[in-house]
Formats: sequence, C-alpha cells, structure tokens
Amino acid sequence: MRLLATPELEDFLRHMGDATAKLINMENFRRRKLFFERARSNTRKKIDCSWKSAWKRRKTEYFDIYKLLGSANFRETCRLIGEQWKSFIGLLKAAKEGRMEPWQQVRPPGYRKKDGQRVPIIVVRFDNYKIDPERKTLHLGYWNVSIPFKGKPRWLTKPGAKLERLTIKYDPVKRRWYARVSVEVTLERERSGNLKAGIYLGRERLIAFVTEPLNESGEGVALLYRGGLLKSDYFYFEKKIAEIDRMLSDPKLEEIDRSVLKEERKRLYDKQRRRRDQVFANMAADLARRARALRVDTVFIGGLRGLAHDKPGKGNTNMWSYRKLKQRLAITLENHEIALFEISENGTSRTCARHGCEVVRKPRGLVWCPFGHTIHGNINAAMNILARGGGKVSGRVKVLSFIPTASKVIAVNGREKNSNPAPSAG
Repeated sequence: MRLLATPELEDFLRHMGDATAKLINMENFRRRKLFFERARSNTRKKIDCSWKSAWKRRKTEYFDIYKLLGSANFRETCRLIGEQWKSFIGLLKAAKEGRMEPWQQVRPPGYRKKDGQRVPIIVVRFDNYKIDPERKTLHLGYWNVSIPFKGKPRWLTKPGAKLERLTIKYDPVKRRWYARVSVEVTLERERSGNLKAGIYLGRERLIAFVTEPLNESGEGVALLYRGGLLKSDYFYFEKKIAEIDRMLSDPKLEEIDRSVLKEERKRLYDKQRRRRDQVFANMAADLARRARALRVDTVFIGGLRGLAHDKPGKGNTNMWSYRKLKQRLAITLENHEIALFEISENGTSRTCARHGCEVVRKPRGLVWCPFGHTIHGNINAAMNILARGGGKVSGRVKVLSFIPTASKVIAVNGREKNSNPAPSAG
C-alpha cells in the first residue's frame, strides 16, 4: 500500500524509521563483529541468531529506541533481526553442502544504509495496527496515528485472513512511503487433476511449459512465453544509463548537475527493475491460471546450476534474474495449490525427449532428431525435465505462444512454426 503522508506524518515516519534502522544497524554490527572474530579464531562457537540477545539490551544500550518504538514493536524488530541471522545460517549450511547456485554469495546481514545515510524502516507487530479497507486508513496503535493509503489489499477480504507483521519502508527514488502487510490465508480448493508438467527457462523463450498427455490420443499442451520485451527493455535502459555515465565522466561538470544526473540514473535502474518484476508477475499469474485449467497439480523446473545461464554477457543473467523468476513462479503456483519442484536439467537440451538419442541443433531454436522429427529446443528440454520428474512425455503437443508485458500477457495467434510435428515411426 502506498501511504499518503502529510508533511507532519512524514516527519513522524522518518523519525520512527530512522530509530528502527539504527537499532538494526547497531545489532548487526555487534553480531557481525562476533561472527568475524569467530571466523578468524576458527572456533565452533555458535552464531548469535536469537532475538532475545537484542531484547535483553532494551533497558541498557537500546533504551532510547525501546521507549520510542514501544515494547511490542521493539520486540518485533528484534525478531526480524533474528530471522535474518537464522536465514544466514541456513545459507551457510546450504553452501557447505553444495546446494547454492554459482552466482549466489553468502554474506552476513548488512546495514540499512545507502550513500552514507540510514534507510528508514518501521516494523509493527500484528496486534499493534489496524487496517480500515473502506476508509483506506492504516492506524498504528502504540503511537495512535492514522495514515491514509492508496491501494487494494487483496488478501484482507478473504475469510479467515490473519494479519501478521507490518513493515513500512521509504523509497528514495520515488520519494514515497509504502506499507507491506503479511497476511496468513488458508486456501480451501479441491484439486481438479493430477497431471504433471515440466518447465525450462531459456533466453528467447523465457518459459517453456509442457504437460503430460491430456487425452487418450496422447496429445499434450506446450506454453511458450517470449522474452523479447525484457531484452528490448534491457538495451533501452542500458543505452540511457550509458549516456548518463558519459556525462558524469566529464570533470568539468557542475556538482549540481552531477547530483541531478545521479538521481536520474537511480530512477532508470528502479524503473527497469519494476518493469522486469511486473513482467515476471504477469507471466507467472497467467501460467498458473492456465496450469489449473489444464488440471496440472505438480510442476518440475530445471535447475540452472553450472549452465550457460550463469555465464556473464548479454542475453544471460544480466538481462533478467532467473533466480527471481523461479521465486515468482514458486510463490504464484503455490497460491494456486500447484507444487513446484526443482530438478537437474543437465543434458536436457542435447537429448531427444521421445527417443533418448542425441539431437542436432537447427536454426531458429529447433532441434533435429535422427529419427526424423524436429521440435522446438526449449519444448524438448521441458519434456526431458518432465520425464526426469516421473511424468509421461506426449507424442504430440499443441503449442500456444504468449508475449508477457508489464501490463498484460498477449496471446499470439497461431502456432510456433515447425515446433510440434508428429514424430515419424522411425
């Protein structure tokens, strides 16, 4: 929700947000110091991940912040700090066991700072605020402050919705305040089928989704989501930002002009990120709805560990984040009661899903099988992923193609050319 704060309310939010950020920074500094001392001494002393260690200091070094935030909100902030450090310990364990992606680096929780200034944040416990959807006001109990907001809280109207933690953050690029409410909702929906599907993430086709056979004739459905818009966005913003960097490299540029250009560069980076995230959200929502309509309840997605997606360069992860796309797919499919599992995709692009032999790459994303049929390379890889998950590979697939944008998902009329002819009896 976007908060419509008056100048007085904005001063209040900045004051409380700065105090909360100060608490997080002080506590993270203390824990980071202990962690690095532990690493240098090579001891097995446990990493401090308990919220109680910060809570115990409420009447000593954190007393002023404790009085300002109140007992409930101070405690909730301590819990947030503890959760971040528990997550860090889990990532350390995953890295030790080799379960991390190559591009992921494990770092201890850092500080809420940007350009030398604290980034404000307010953490409110579930019983310390109320939301009035009709009047569109957010009431903060401890401070007895009501703030109007703009937006449609989608989950609050669900029966049995239970409010959880509220976080209020400031966006320095847009210069606006936003509130995010965590809501626990129980979804009661009967499963409409038990079909499996496979997903392969690619470049020109961001997502290739293939189902098991839907009928006795053995025909499945393949959904292809194109990535051309994200690529054009990347090159557009790259060009604009490069122009700003060239102007900033001029030593004769005035300081006031330099600050204006830096703000514009931040705005472009933020706009590019928001457009990418919205494309991911629209694409995942469209895929989840179609998967439900196709009676799919289990999906297998290929892991990207050690593949070409990890290599730097244009067309790879610097254009869009595959990790963020996988996270968005997992969350959206879970909200539609569809389970998502990650399995290895090594070799799926080089092997025919129907015959198990090595394929030859053809132009325009097609692969040719020695048994006499051609198929889209991403669909073939998605079929292999489906087979590795225990699913059945369709003899034929009906291909539907879509163009995801930041506002909607556009269906492309007709089929992908030469992507799903029937295989020969070979």
